[in-house]
Amino acid sequence: MSDLDQSKSAGTTEVKPDVSSTGRRWIIVSLPKHTIDVLEDGKVVHRINEFSTGRAGHLTPLVENALIDPNRRYRQHRSTLYNDKSGRGAEMPFAMFFEGACAFHAGDPDAESHGCIHLASVDAEWLFNWVGKNEVHVRVQGPKPPTPALRTA
Repeated sequence: MSDLDQSKSAGTTEVKPDVSSTGRRWIIVSLPKHTIDVLEDGKVVHRINEFSTGRAGHLTPLVENALIDPNRRYRQHRSTLYNDKSGRGAEMPFAMFFEGACAFHAGDPDAESHGCIHLASVDAEWLFNWVGKNEVHVRVQGPKPPTPALRTA
């Protein structure tokens, strides 16, 4: 089966990676639906609804087929870009980087980030353990709807 599944819609060709391939693991983030679906062999094995993403000026990038970086998965990590109130690198437990400086990690799901995807601690730990050392693909779909109720981190 090909990595790309092409389907025609309204006269245009939509190209998206095949998430149904046997042996593949995917994390699909839908910003419009505010869901994170965790898929294994094309089937949803977990859904996360409590999370936050990047704020204006630091939006979480939209990606079609990124990979969780196998060399940047940390049970305990501190940011090298952003400090906490004490001036130390901000804590990023269960960090898994997927697009440059963007990562899934435990953080306040009610506060917008600098581009990372903040998960409740229980979800971040579950996802970290599920990813393990496996090859995991990431898709972030947009656009991001307005979120006036969230605080900025």
